[in-house]
Amino acid sequence: MTNFSVENPPILQKFLNRFTDVFTKPAFISFSFYVSGLFLQLKRTNIQSITLNSFYVNYENMQYFLSEAKWNPEELNNCRLQILQNNRTTKSSTKGVLVIDDSGCKKWGYKTEGAQIQHYGAEDRETRCNVVVASAYCDSVKRYPVNHRPYKPGKEFFFGKEDPDFKSKIDLAAELVEDALAKKLKFSDVLFDEWYFANHFVEHIHQDLHLTWISEAATNRVISYRGKWIHADELVKLIPADKFRPVTVSASCGKEKTFWLKSFRTMLKGIPFPLLVVVAKGSWSEDDKKGSHIFVTNHLSLSAEEVVARYALRWGIECIFRDLKENVAFDHYQVRSLKSISRHWHLTSLAYTFLLVSKLNGSFSKIFNQQPITVGEQLLLFRKINSLITANWIKMNYDSYQNYLGLRKSRRHAA
Repeated sequence: MTNFSVENPPILQKFLNRFTDVFTKPAFISFSFYVSGLFLQLKRTNIQSITLNSFYVNYENMQYFLSEAKWNPEELNNCRLQILQNNRTTKSSTKGVLVIDDSGCKKWGYKTEGAQIQHYGAEDRETRCNVVVASAYCDSVKRYPVNHRPYKPGKEFFFGKEDPDFKSKIDLAAELVEDALAKKLKFSDVLFDEWYFANHFVEHIHQDLHLTWISEAATNRVISYRGKWIHADELVKLIPADKFRPVTVSASCGKEKTFWLKSFRTMLKGIPFPLLVVVAKGSWSEDDKKGSHIFVTNHLSLSAEEVVARYALRWGIECIFRDLKENVAFDHYQVRSLKSISRHWHLTSLAYTFLLVSKLNGSFSKIFNQQPITVGEQLLLFRKINSLITANWIKMNYDSYQNYLGLRKSRRHAA
């Protein structure tokens, strides 16, 4: 399979043409080839490798496009989301949820802005990385990124975390919830894990934004049970076994899991409004060592089963991060400023969206008589289309292709 990119397949270019208003003509050319380059089967996808595998662009133009060109990534993202909302197969609805989480991208260079030794969730350890806080829409059929905010650690500010320009991950999470409302996305609840379960965050969602949320309580959360304040991890021991009932829900990536549930309304210390607590005995997977989970929500009308079923949709954002990194080079950038890194992240979200829309609409299935299940399988079909177009172009422009090979060889030597 060749990686040589001559021109974009019509199905991709038709999609990219919907973003022409965001760019000047030169910037749009670079945009088109950068996005198409994200689909190439390269060992390392970055500006250099993309330009080495393209007939039409050079390194300087692509570097300028990502770092200096005047285009607004928020405008690009709004256009991407509008496409999703205008498509009946991808538009948001109250059957879905808004998920907040963060992810890390390992970076060993000391000059990359925001790259510090900090928690890297994928391996649950401290390492040098960039961290991005992101929002995603997830329902039982589809999931896609909504927006993101790069996190800049306090040590990069003059006054540390006391600096007026510093924003914590929870500050960024609050911005992303407000951003989803401004974009008029439809969803039932805001979901986040126990790390984001901060009192001021949930109060803001409840009292200021008038939204419902679902989270998981840390083991040391203090909960009122039968008139006494106890830690969350004590609930399983205090509730009689015959009070739990079994419920099966869809867990990560469609797998089904059975939990034993008991729910009740109560108060949590530090939160001034009543909440619904669901005690769930069971594990999401073999890697889940907890054995029990304590879910908390201000959505008081939900049943225990509905709370766990909706919280299970939170795993969709983990699948999004995996697809972004494995399929469209989310963590393969080689730029140093957060401005350029954030632009790259927006472009990978757009590439992911192209694969998602074409998969849900069956665009490639009509060509290959195959029904891809995952975004990765959809990418493989697109690469076949790209290879066929490339092979046909080479056949029709053999002399130009030979000249290109010589130019490519000189580029590699120069690099």
